[in-house]
Amino acid sequence: MKWMLVLLLGGSLAGVNLGWTYHYSNITMTWTEAREWCQTYYTDMVVVQNQDENAALVSFLPDRNHSPYYWLGIIRMHKDGDWIWIGNNSTWVGEESWAENEPNNNQSWPVCVEFYVKNGVNRGKWNDEKCRHRKYAVCYQAQCNETICGRGRCQETVNNVTCLCEPGFAGDTCQTASVPPAAECHPLFHPNGNVSCAEGNHTVNSTCQFTCHPGFLRIGSAEVTCGTSAYWSGPRPVCASYKFLLVVVGCGSLTFCCSCCMCVSWLKSRKRKKPGQVRLTEEAATVK
Repeated sequence: MKWMLVLLLGGSLAGVNLGWTYHYSNITMTWTEAREWCQTYYTDMVVVQNQDENAALVSFLPDRNHSPYYWLGIIRMHKDGDWIWIGNNSTWVGEESWAENEPNNNQSWPVCVEFYVKNGVNRGKWNDEKCRHRKYAVCYQAQCNETICGRGRCQETVNNVTCLCEPGFAGDTCQTASVPPAAECHPLFHPNGNVSCAEGNHTVNSTCQFTCHPGFLRIGSAEVTCGTSAYWSGPRPVCASYKFLLVVVGCGSLTFCCSCCMCVSWLKSRKRKKPGQVRLTEEAATVK
C-alpha cells in the first residue's frame, strides 16, 4: 500500500496504512527523551519486526542531509546482553539492516540503535550508538484496541490489522459465531436384533430404533437419541431369548419356594420346642 503524508500535528508527521501509523519529531533528543515523547503523544517508539517493515519505515521518513538519524525502540543493556525491543516481543534484530561493520560499539552501556535516512548506500541502515546522543524520535500509533476484534485478539503489523478469533468465532472482527462440524455418536451394535437410525446417520439429535429377531424379547427402551455431547441417551436395550428368560424365571420361582419351605420348617421347629422348654422350667422350680 502506498504511503501518504496525511497529518501535521505538534511538529510531527504521520504515515497511514491499514495497520499502525508512523510519526516523527522535528527536534532531536536523547533516546530516553525520545521514548518519553513517543509515549506522551503516541503509543511508543517504533518497533521493526522484519525487513519489509524496515523498508516501509525508510520510505516514509523524509530525507535529512543534516543529522539524518532517528532513534529506534531497541536497546542493549550490557555487552553480553540481548537486543531488546521495548513494548514488543519482537526478536528480529536486523539481518540486512545493519550498516557495514555494525554493530561495533563495546565501550559504553547501555547502547541504543540509530536509523539512517540520508541518501546513499546506508539509507535505511542501523548503527549502534550511545543513548545519550541526540537524534530525532520516530514513533508508532497502534490501531489495535480492546474492542476492535470482539471475540478475538488484535495482531498488528505495518500493513494490516488481523483479528485472531477465539474458537467458535470467525469474521474480520470475530463477530460471527462459526458453526462447528456436526458431531457424531459412535456406531451402534445390536446383537440378536436390528438398528434403524433416522436418515441413516449418527449425528447429534438423530434417533435410532431397536428391534429384536424372532425368538427374542427386547428389554429396555426401543429408542435412543444422540445427545449434544455425542453420547447416546440412556442404556442400550437388550434382546434376550425366551429360553433364557424361562430359565431365569424358573430359578427365581424355585429360589422363592425353597426360601418359603425353610421359613415354615423353622417356625414349626420353634413351636415344637416351646412346650418342652415350659416343662423344664417347671421341673427346675420343683427341685428348688
